[in-house]
Amino acid sequence: MTTLIDKFRIAARHPDLAVKFMVNGILRGLSAPFWSLVVVFQRKGEPPLIKHYQCAKDHTQVDSFWSDHTVIGPQLASVKTTYQDKKYLKWRFSAYPLFKELMQLWGNHDGQVVLDYGCGPANDLVGFLVYTKARKVIGIDISEKALQFASKRLALHRVDPKRVELICVSDSAEGFPIEDNTVDYIYCEGVLHHTTNPEAILREFHRVLKPGSEACIMVYNFASLWLHLYVAYEQMVLQNKFSGMNIYDAFAKTTDSEACPVARCYKAHEFISTCKDAGFRAEYVGGYFSELELDLHKKYKQSALQDKRLGEEHKDFLRNLTFDEKGYPKYQGKHAGVGGVYRLYKG
Repeated sequence: MTTLIDKFRIAARHPDLAVKFMVNGILRGLSAPFWSLVVVFQRKGEPPLIKHYQCAKDHTQVDSFWSDHTVIGPQLASVKTTYQDKKYLKWRFSAYPLFKELMQLWGNHDGQVVLDYGCGPANDLVGFLVYTKARKVIGIDISEKALQFASKRLALHRVDPKRVELICVSDSAEGFPIEDNTVDYIYCEGVLHHTTNPEAILREFHRVLKPGSEACIMVYNFASLWLHLYVAYEQMVLQNKFSGMNIYDAFAKTTDSEACPVARCYKAHEFISTCKDAGFRAEYVGGYFSELELDLHKKYKQSALQDKRLGEEHKDFLRNLTFDEKGYPKYQGKHAGVGGVYRLYKG
């Protein structure tokens, strides 16, 4: 028979199992203080150090905003165990339909060097390190606060510090401290559209990426329910907000707070052209959704089409939507979510 002391010992050696005991009912009926002790038993590894590169040079509004507005919500901040952290990563997939599929997470990166540009608090950095056999994962971000959180989170997973490198840069930095042709795969999700000079960053991506390798990038999508239904209709027509603004400027006020200094959205041909100028061959694979977009589509599509206040460009978009086998909206054959995903290839 396993005694209570035995169970404490198991929890100390295998902290992930301690939480599973609770889930499976093995320790059912024990009081909350016991679980507080179990969390204490979650052993941590050595936190990766944070390197700094040109962080003090020409500090921009982008630097200031994202240093203050790190993407660490209450749900992530409350994570105490690896079990909870992995559960949080799964939740993100459910909150953004087609995110996992279009961004190809986590993929096969055996023995590779992966660069996660704009890694923030390490959501996808954790994924690459825990769910793939990448030899090394480099996380770059402009927020010291986010990188400190990332370092603690990676220590929670007891990631070997030799497998990870965290680098703090400035939005105004002229490059990355990474050698030419040394990265096997670049991942950049929801970042370039917030930067002062995305063209320069793309050129750096091309410089550090090995020939024959690829990158996966998400930027905000013009051909989306977010722009044509949420911004153009729900916000600008029904809520009467952003009077006198064009659709691009109004869009920029609706994604990461009205105070966000830069928030662009791109038409597919625009971003592909920008990637081509940086030396890449690029293709647009579609836009993943926010739950809000899908909810508003069900709620407002018909009334939006009948409302004389909504512009014809937005009505044409809504009229021409088709649907996949799961009922997700598509425009011109591509999924019509706000998260526009592109594959970039270096010849």
